Amino acid sequence: MIDDPELPLRRIRRRRRRWPAIVGGVVVAILVAGAGGAGIWAANNPQHVLDRVTVWQFEPTGDVAGHVERLKLTEHGEYLYYASQPEVNSGEAFEASCPSRDEDFGILGCYRPAEKLIFIFDITDERLDGAEEVTAAHELLHAAWDRMDTDERDRLAVLLEAEFDALADDERFQARMEFYAKTEPGQHANELHSIIGTEVRELAPELEEYYERYFTDRSIVVGLHERSNTVLTQLRAEASALVEQLDALALEIEADYEAYTAGYERLNVDVDVFNARADRGDFESSFAFNRERDALLSRQKALDALFTSIQDRKGQYDEMVIQLGEVDATLGELQRGLNIGSQEAADL
Repeated sequence: MIDDPELPLRRIRRRRRRWPAIVGGVVVAILVAGAGGAGIWAANNPQHVLDRVTVWQFEPTGDVAGHVERLKLTEHGEYLYYASQPEVNSGEAFEASCPSRDEDFGILGCYRPAEKLIFIFDITDERLDGAEEVTAAHELLHAAWDRMDTDERDRLAVLLEAEFDALADDERFQARMEFYAKTEPGQHANELHSIIGTEVRELAPELEEYYERYFTDRSIVVGLHERSNTVLTQLRAEASALVEQLDALALEIEADYEAYTAGYERLNVDVDVFNARADRGDFESSFAFNRERDALLSRQKALDALFTSIQDRKGQYDEMVIQLGEVDATLGELQRGLNIGSQEAADL
């Protein structure tokens, strides 16, 4: 990939405001002047010329400028991001730009290579702070990949595949890559390039050096990913733990209730037998009578205690069900904040 010797962006924008009508003329002159060095460079690098003109003309919104600042992009990273004219929106406007393909996976952004445009979903939930910026960085890396020559892509693909192999045990990562394989066939290395660059903390030195083209400190980007992802990870772990506890408790209650029912059935039979013997005067002494009677009462007391325990645990079970419902509701809110599922849906 050829690095652009671009000027600082602020200086370029001030120049544009002073002579807005000159930009088009300058470009035409460069393109027409094929005999000169600038003309030859422009003819061989048309995308660089278009990017430069786009950056000159692009006026970032506050959200977009905030992405650049918070991600601590390099000048080159900022240049590529602005060259992609990023747009932040939600609802129908975002859906029209980045159509959803699966309700189980939220589309937070997309890069459209045909138009060289980036679209970002407007994440407003403060609990997901950082997710929008990470999405911006992810799409920026797609824009970089799109402008990369084949040799550079092939070189990076080998390094990225090694990182992919190192994440073989990460089930969520693997499921995500399977989704991309289904929805973006042939883009395996491209997606790895964006995901690994923004979400994986420790990388091989050669890859780390490569990403320095776009980020002054890549750990900032990864930190934002970890920060925004933590709340979801914790809630999913809490929900999973609750489900496991509920399943175990339900089996325990069911087993004890069966034991309680069977125990009382046997006790009732034995009580009937005891009463019939007492009516017939079968007991040799009051001691024998009281001994068997006390044994029956002891069994009844134990069964009553078991039933009380079952009721207590049933109360715990009901409380945990309510707790799981609250966790699910929160997850539903956060997932809708991440554009997962229906905006009108209740719990997911």
